[in-house]
Amino acid sequence: MTNHRSLAQRQELRLYRGSGPVAVPVTAIHGGAAAGKTSVIDALAQMRDAVLHSVTGWDPYAGPVRAPHLGFPDRPTEFVAGFVAEGVPYTYGFQLDNAGVIAEWLHTQPRSRKRIVFERAGEQIKIGPMFEAARYGIAALVPLVRPNALLLSLAGQMYAEALVPAYRWFAAVLQVEHGARDTAEVAHRLGSHLSRAPENAARLLPLLHAAGLGISDVLIADNDPLYADYLRELDGDIAETAKQVELCASSPGHADALLQTNGVTAVMLQRELGNLRAAREALYARMVARRGVGLHLVHAGVDAPFEITDESAATVSLLRLLPPMLDALDEGLVLAVDDIGARLPAEQTDRLIRLFQSPETNSFGAQLIFTTDDRALIDRGNGRSQRTRSAVWQVRRTERGVSELVAR
Repeated sequence: MTNHRSLAQRQELRLYRGSGPVAVPVTAIHGGAAAGKTSVIDALAQMRDAVLHSVTGWDPYAGPVRAPHLGFPDRPTEFVAGFVAEGVPYTYGFQLDNAGVIAEWLHTQPRSRKRIVFERAGEQIKIGPMFEAARYGIAALVPLVRPNALLLSLAGQMYAEALVPAYRWFAAVLQVEHGARDTAEVAHRLGSHLSRAPENAARLLPLLHAAGLGISDVLIADNDPLYADYLRELDGDIAETAKQVELCASSPGHADALLQTNGVTAVMLQRELGNLRAAREALYARMVARRGVGLHLVHAGVDAPFEITDESAATVSLLRLLPPMLDALDEGLVLAVDDIGARLPAEQTDRLIRLFQSPETNSFGAQLIFTTDDRALIDRGNGRSQRTRSAVWQVRRTERGVSELVAR
């Protein structure tokens, strides 16, 4: 990331130890107040937002949405990410200035050999020789790309096959929790998580009990009869598809048999699973808009259940974190959380971090990136011991008023 908020100079955040390239499940970013920790998480959020919304959400008659360092407003902003999507390593990046997209590129690296999917310089877009424009439809999109929008964003909206894996990684795998969330949003996310399966409540409640916040139970209203059958059917389809995805990952023979009998690949199953989950969330949102979440929290020794607005800041903070963390563990996501220990005791925050460090609770390869100004979370061993499987970075602000990332 370059020239985003306090990160004026090029900074690189690596999610692995030493020379890599094996990623660690936990990456901690430590620094004092106003050092620039939030800028790092915000850079991830800004890159994701640009990929998902530059076509549909940005003003077509204005410059691109960016937040350069106040001391360098005319310098370009750049984001680059390396990731694995549908089993293939990718590198994707783009540069923005105040007028539009200066450059954009997507490369694959199968078997460590770089292949150009596309490279863009201003209005000129070159498609790599390994990706035939007529076959994948990339060429048809080129005349439609606005100067202030990303080609990957348009390709995701139009489902251009060659670019779909990279787009879906930003849409479905990278999740960012930062900024203020009101209690209605927290209740919605928690209600959606609990309504999917009884097992979700059975796993979440012990974590709430261990926090010592006095909560003995969480109540959620039954699904609206107008939506109940549809939600039940979707939940069944999601469970069966997830089972098939896991079987394909653990048994090549099962994947081969599925291909031969039904013509379905593991990638197709994974995409269908993502589509089903998105459809389920959209349907749940429509139901909540009609009748509300119906969330109540029961406290030991108190007869009347609490509304979420009655809860302490620490309780709301924990209720905000648990659903995205548990979803990340279930689906093998990359979750970035700004100020992870806000309003929570260090012991409770440490317990949440260990969910990602433990192979028993993190069996799908989820990754947690978090910022903190609490050295206790670092000194506990979350980064100093090989067995904790963590990487630690420090953010510091220089005398020039810019932030720097330093590996610890």
